Amino acid sequence: MAEFSESLDALWSVQKHDAVIVRQREQLAKLERENQAEHAKVEAAKAALEERKSKLRKLQGEHKELEQELLRLDARVKQLEAQGTEAGMEAAAKQRNKIDELETGGLDLLTAVTIAEQEVQVAETELKQKQEIQAAKLKANADVAAAAQQLIEATEAARTTAAALVTPKLLAVYDEVNARNPGKALAKIAEGFCSACSGEINTQLAMQVRARKEILRCPHCTRILDA
Repeated sequence: MAEFSESLDALWSVQKHDAVIVRQREQLAKLERENQAEHAKVEAAKAALEERKSKLRKLQGEHKELEQELLRLDARVKQLEAQGTEAGMEAAAKQRNKIDELETGGLDLLTAVTIAEQEVQVAETELKQKQEIQAAKLKANADVAAAAQQLIEATEAARTTAAALVTPKLLAVYDEVNARNPGKALAKIAEGFCSACSGEINTQLAMQVRARKEILRCPHCTRILDA
């Protein structure tokens, strides 16, 4: 049956086009995953920066409160000393001791603020670097994606032309199998085995396949068989 045999030949061309389309769509999916990964890195860097900024704000707030407390205590000391009494001087001395303790703690707090400021600067630098890497990656991937999309469109047009040479019944079966095995719906018989799944093909079925007169499928993976 020449028409069926010619349809099979045309169907291999269809599958060749489908394989190209599958590879390009996989490429597009890969590019999208890469873009998402870069986006996640930038978002993580933003979160890290915000965390460090929050820590810095907290320390700065504590330092400001400490300074206000020192000013309050200093004013209190002056009030007590102005009384000119022994009790007042004793109370002022106690307040000065407290001031000394707070100032010592204030130095530690000021050191913590300085470290936190440096950590913010580092986080800002890291964020900027990741944003620059992301921008470069997005641009490069956009160029690759555009080329892939153009190839897909051109290949789809070529597939349509090839598919027109295949009988509707055979094409319908192919499309059904291709939906499960994109770009790999056709298989050859190689030394008595299916080239796709390696399942054994009995002699009678192999002879029928070689005759190329009807749609025959692998009993194991259901792909369309050809000799």
